[in-house]
Amino acid sequence: MTRYARLIAHYPYVIIVSILCLAIVCLVLCLTVVEIPNFQDPRAGFEPRGTYIANRIVAYNNLVEDRNGKMSIKPGPKWGHHRNEAETIQYVTNNQTRQRSTRSERRPAGQPDRHDIVDRSTHHPKDSFFCNIEASYFSFFARIVFTSADGSNLFTASKLKEMCHIEDHHIRTHSTFTSNCQTKTSKQCCLSWSLGNYVAMLSGKTNCSSITDQDVGRVGDLLRRCAGHYYNKTLNPSCDTDQGSRFYCSGIPEECVKFQAVYNILHHIADVNFIHPDKDNQNLFLTYAVMYLPLVGGVDSVKLFQHIESWPKDFGNEVRVFGANFGIKDTLFSQHLITDSMWLLVSGIIIFLVIWLYSLSIFITIMTFFMMFWSLEMAYILYMLVFRIGFFPYMNLVAVIIILAIGADDVFIYCRVWSLAKSVRNNGNLEKIVSDTLRNGSISMFVTSLTTAAALYCNAFSSISSIKCFSIYAGTAVLCNFVLVVTWMPASIVIYEKWCNCEKLYNPELSSRKNVCFYICKLPQQAYHKFSECSRIVFEKLLPFLVIRARFIWLVIFSLLGILGIVVIFFYPKLRLPTSEKFQVFSSDHLMEKYDFMLNDQFWFERQQRRQELLPLRFVWGIKATDTGSYLDPTDRGDIIFDEHFDPTTQEAQLWMLNFCQDLRQTDFYRNMGGFEQTNCFFEFFSLFMQQPCSPDFNIQRPCCNYNTSIIKSQDIMQCVPLYIPSLINSPNVIYNSFTPGPRFTNGRFSALIIEFYSNFHFTTSFRDMSSFYNRVEQFFTEKLKSAPPEIKHGWFVSELDFFSLQKSLSSETPVALGISLFIVTFVTFLTTLNVLITVFSIVSIAFVMFVTIAALTLLGWELNILESVVITVAVGLSIDLTLHVGVSFRNSPDLSSELRVASTTSKLGGVVTMAATTTFLAGALMMPSTILAYQKFGTFLMIIISTSWAYAVFFFQSLLCVLGPHGGFGQFHWPSTKFCQRTDRKRVDKTVYLTAESSSSCYPPSSSFSEPSQDMEILSNTPKAALFQHRRSRSRGHYMKARTRSDSPDSDNSEKKEVQVKFSESCEVTNSEIIDDKRTSPTNDSVLKESKGGNEVEGCSTSFKPIPIEIHFKESLT
Repeated sequence: MTRYARLIAHYPYVIIVSILCLAIVCLVLCLTVVEIPNFQDPRAGFEPRGTYIANRIVAYNNLVEDRNGKMSIKPGPKWGHHRNEAETIQYVTNNQTRQRSTRSERRPAGQPDRHDIVDRSTHHPKDSFFCNIEASYFSFFARIVFTSADGSNLFTASKLKEMCHIEDHHIRTHSTFTSNCQTKTSKQCCLSWSLGNYVAMLSGKTNCSSITDQDVGRVGDLLRRCAGHYYNKTLNPSCDTDQGSRFYCSGIPEECVKFQAVYNILHHIADVNFIHPDKDNQNLFLTYAVMYLPLVGGVDSVKLFQHIESWPKDFGNEVRVFGANFGIKDTLFSQHLITDSMWLLVSGIIIFLVIWLYSLSIFITIMTFFMMFWSLEMAYILYMLVFRIGFFPYMNLVAVIIILAIGADDVFIYCRVWSLAKSVRNNGNLEKIVSDTLRNGSISMFVTSLTTAAALYCNAFSSISSIKCFSIYAGTAVLCNFVLVVTWMPASIVIYEKWCNCEKLYNPELSSRKNVCFYICKLPQQAYHKFSECSRIVFEKLLPFLVIRARFIWLVIFSLLGILGIVVIFFYPKLRLPTSEKFQVFSSDHLMEKYDFMLNDQFWFERQQRRQELLPLRFVWGIKATDTGSYLDPTDRGDIIFDEHFDPTTQEAQLWMLNFCQDLRQTDFYRNMGGFEQTNCFFEFFSLFMQQPCSPDFNIQRPCCNYNTSIIKSQDIMQCVPLYIPSLINSPNVIYNSFTPGPRFTNGRFSALIIEFYSNFHFTTSFRDMSSFYNRVEQFFTEKLKSAPPEIKHGWFVSELDFFSLQKSLSSETPVALGISLFIVTFVTFLTTLNVLITVFSIVSIAFVMFVTIAALTLLGWELNILESVVITVAVGLSIDLTLHVGVSFRNSPDLSSELRVASTTSKLGGVVTMAATTTFLAGALMMPSTILAYQKFGTFLMIIISTSWAYAVFFFQSLLCVLGPHGGFGQFHWPSTKFCQRTDRKRVDKTVYLTAESSSSCYPPSSSFSEPSQDMEILSNTPKAALFQHRRSRSRGHYMKARTRSDSPDSDNSEKKEVQVKFSESCEVTNSEIIDDKRTSPTNDSVLKESKGGNEVEGCSTSFKPIPIEIHFKESLT
């Protein structure tokens, strides 16, 4: 430490230049070698990898997508069937969370691709009121949801006309609408599919601006008469007078199928509560209404959506735009990610001003922000080049907020310790100041950085890729920040003291002209001095008084809060797993998020889409359920690993497969979908194919015909399968592609087999229901495999379990990461304080901080999703910082009563802790206007966790120490002595501690860069620890109160000693403090205290102390 301090003190520019060169090299690498992060897909990485369910999902997707390019659904030469965009259709609309790569994802027969309706030059055959576009295509169009401004019924003529007015005058007039809209044959934009236009069409009006209340009433009566046919499902989209479908829709009045208006209104436009199916003569009440714009959602509609989004919330007189779905969530996310960086900049500016005000040096403030930037940059280089992680999720940007908060905290601590070291009398040269500052300040900063980094690194054990990447990058950035704090920051302060000090740049004796340096240096000092006068009263008198006098009240209040937090988290309303499979990226008041999370369940077409999501039963053989890809890269799915023992052609395997399919149909979770299941169980229909009569005309010859058994010889299977598979492909009733269950072939042999049926269980976001479904099917299949022959014994079950896998990972891994974090924090706290009671009280305080914080987030509606899981684990590292600062300061305080030690800690550390908490709070508060949900939620978390942590550290933790805190040396451990490792000749060892005498007045040394209240800090004589500890208990007795420090002189017995005396007046109050040099030789017993003859009385007065006078001398904790 001494050599390093000497290097910094004499050659600070060497440290600065070295780090600057390294930082420039890293910056060049970032701009040239390392790829710039791509945030086009915000959902990337938000899925588990490496769990047994996730491995099955990845292996199945690799199988159906032919990941290694070696498999085929047809035996023989590779026939070039690949999955393409035309073979898949999304389960949900484009703005929702996931695209299911399953059987149900395949596009239904006859449904064209989206591009079939994007071509605006297409002439529609019927140029009528609406463009002739089927209602099944409505989900492709941009849609807006309106609601009433005052919550009244939306189904009135005035409100419908205002909706039309907004469309005509504020949407269609936008510059991008005409160029991107769907057109009629007359090249005019199609009318929107809205309730007002349908009322106008049914009333014979040309547009909705002329409809009346009578028209709305007549349409309402029509909807009442026809609603029963819709709810009993006889009225369907195929019912139309113009399509010759009256035979299939017999019994339905013609007015109910005219223009398909009734079906489209009830199914696509009105909300589900508009008409109740079981009530007659009911009053129609419309809450929400959808307007489908003749504009295909996509990149071309971004500007129009931004135009709508810019409207004020009270836009419109009677109606409001409540939500929208333009299918552009990913595109908007990339744009908002850039624009929301403005709030990071604003947060940095505010923290810059706070650090400048505290340090009184714009040079140190600038160097501090360089330090923060270098730490993020170096962590990025280590992340990309050393750790070789190519995936950089957008959640890693949250590390910027963490570094802003932690960096400011470290600077406050270091500046405080430097200021105290400078204010010591006879403090020696600059080298000694640097050494003392590093020795006393680096431990506290190291411990807080280590606990935060450890809490972050604990998330690296998560199975979710984005959490892994965030924990590695953020934890590395925190450690890089600490390295720069003990290298870059000390060198910067030394340079400032030598060459950039305000007193050196501006001297009023030489020039009375106030230049720029005057305003940069003196004005912040004046503001600081005015502020410090108030803060001195608060932190040195008021706050200690409140903490000590009301300690029992604080214990009761904060204990009750912690207990209430436990009730909220575990009992009611309870922290829940995510209840929606949708992925939220914007704030909850965003129009697209409101549609997904508030309106998605309000319309029948959305509900019908989810009801069709029956969970499939997939059983796979031939490949291993492993994920060989990199878990840190969501695009790397690895390769397929084959089961070399798989052979379904043996007679035992065929018999087991046939029995398995029959037994599966007898279970209570199987659902018969009707029709022929030709591809579901391969050997069932293949055996029927082999039993058909031979036909030379169709080239069906033996042994591929006239088979008299269901069990087929192995050689006959390999000979006849090449005839059977093409017959399925050419069958008009079978959709046979890479997602179809059946065999897969590699080099002409069976390499995999899929058996698939549908279950009677619908997809749900309930973890309990999905877990019950999975366990039932898994148990059934496991029991069946016990009787399977060895060649097919390694099958496995998979279904639509993506969201269930995420829930399962979060529920099981979050408590583990939290437990590891708490263990590390406990271990580090004990190593720092070496006191059992302080460690126990710290953990109790941290636990209550965690409970209160998580309970507050739960009451705000948070669920245990991916971001929330990270937040809970990181909370351990962030909540320990302030408590640990207070605990270390209490540990290093003089061995007086607990009340006085708490007063010492509060008065000396309260300002620093409050400043650190303030900057962290500001960093979170300034992220609240952000649109990106991750920024907003992390900002909310920072404000709650730092406020709770400050309150518990200052009031609850110190109250515990005041009431139950360690007295004397109780529970205190010490590091073992290392004297036996030292040489016999005693060297000069600096064991300086600081004894602070507070005066009643405040004085700011003009030469001090970090001006603080005047403190008399003396170097005390070298008293052996055993003797000093032995006599500390009797310090409060006697006429004088003396304290002795350890001298730097090797000859301690004859060394010159200094005593700090506190004289008491006859009224037994502290009147003055002075330093007396005692030239006499110390007594042989090295007594620290002089006992008075009167025992407990001084000149007839009682010498009992009260905790109110803070002017007595005590050893101060520099941290």
